[in-house]
Amino acid sequence: MTSKAIPWIMLLCVLITGVQWYWFRKKIPSKEKMTYWSILCLCWFLAIMLFLYPRLSGPTDWVNVIFRPLGKMIDQ
Repeated sequence: MTSKAIPWIMLLCVLITGVQWYWFRKKIPSKEKMTYWSILCLCWFLAIMLFLYPRLSGPTDWVNVIFRPLGKMIDQ
């Protein structure tokens, strides 16, 4: 099943880029293009990792770990 899911995830990333390509043809600053590609690659990597290792904590758990100390500081 893994060998079939990874190409589908890759195809989804290509489809997202295909939809966004209309705006990429215009003169968009390179910082925005690099940000787009960085976020897309990060999401692709997370999707592959969460598919290969389903017991890995999800992104929402990571956000809770990062921002929980900040929330405690604000509550005080």
